[in-house]
Amino acid sequence: MPEGCFMYWKVVNGMADLTVKSMEMINPFVVASSPATQGAKNVLKSAKMRPGAIVMRNFGHGSGGGGYFYPGAQAAFRGEPCYHSHAVGRQIPDEVATLEQYCEEVKEARQKLDSDIKLWVSVGHYSDIVKGGDWEKDWIRQAKELSLAGADALELHFNTPGVAVAKDRIFDYYELVRHCTTMIKKAAGPGVKIMVKLAVEGCDVLTSMRIAQSSGADAVGPTARWKAFCMDLDWRRTQPRPGSGYGGTQANPIVAYAVAEARNNGITLPMYAGGGVFSFDQAARFIMAGSEMVQLGALACSGGTMACAKLIRDLSDWMDKAGYSDMESLQGDALTLFNMSGDFAKARQNRLGDAYQAAQVDSAKCVGCGRCEDVCWHEGISIQERKAKKTDKCIGCGYCFQVCPTGALHVPAGDILASAFNK
Repeated sequence: MPEGCFMYWKVVNGMADLTVKSMEMINPFVVASSPATQGAKNVLKSAKMRPGAIVMRNFGHGSGGGGYFYPGAQAAFRGEPCYHSHAVGRQIPDEVATLEQYCEEVKEARQKLDSDIKLWVSVGHYSDIVKGGDWEKDWIRQAKELSLAGADALELHFNTPGVAVAKDRIFDYYELVRHCTTMIKKAAGPGVKIMVKLAVEGCDVLTSMRIAQSSGADAVGPTARWKAFCMDLDWRRTQPRPGSGYGGTQANPIVAYAVAEARNNGITLPMYAGGGVFSFDQAARFIMAGSEMVQLGALACSGGTMACAKLIRDLSDWMDKAGYSDMESLQGDALTLFNMSGDFAKARQNRLGDAYQAAQVDSAKCVGCGRCEDVCWHEGISIQERKAKKTDKCIGCGYCFQVCPTGALHVPAGDILASAFNK
């Protein structure tokens, strides 16, 4: 492909166009800095999934270690509630120990990587700051050399578990974001984008995004990765190290909220949100909340290229079925829900409440278990002759509908709520 020329990639046969035009990416997926992107060999292996961009991991982390899912990896891959943390499998030293070696890895990756896949490269590590020394000079040198080596973008990785929670002990997190973004932007020179990956734990992510934007960042990546102490009740059998990076599917709505809040408060930068993405629907939620791109980190490491490729296909298939022709039509589409006025939200809630109040018990399905009566706080339902029956005291709160095990209490809640948006 000629230098400076970019050809938008589209899914053929009438399917959805996943191109992110603002970033000149073939799709919105960014393989996050991780063991799956450590060195040219793993970057090229990850490229088999055909993502929009790959972030080559900065050197010095070591390799291996594995991951731990609870209740299990398959639950995560199905998009079910599941937490994920770093485990304690074997870890070996990083083969790349110097900037010169790292630059050679970047050159090899860029030379062999498909030309339409962007190569982002990580600069520095927050542990450099903790250790002290002339880390700024080292980072500036890295930015200059990695830009020359062929990086399409440089990433400042400020969401590593503990960066934000360390701010009051070691450094000012917001000042760190401002100073380093400005410093690396200047060092990289024109034509190289600066991506700032940001923590959501222990800080106000909206403030850090504002600072990154005002400091010249080209994109921000709010990403969930907390410190945590997760354990089995028989704690001796627990795999993760206490305090290690904690995430999982439960992080998804938290990051989606951060994205939507940012879009409502003047953050115009492209975003590459990450955290809890193990299935296409979780990726779609980030985009619908307003993020242009989505990071694949734990899924890439623990699910491999096949799982990630499936997620990309699944998103395209779903968009086609749901009537989204391209990324522009999908991005931010759920902000209407996020931005409902208080009056509209109440009217919508009451519409469902009216349905709850009007619906009667299907006696054929009722088994008289008593759960509905147990959760009713207004004497709105009672068990009579081993069957539940509504009373005139029902207010339509809906608690009983949530616990009914047989569907004897049922209304089409989704349809009722959706009808409020019909003009």
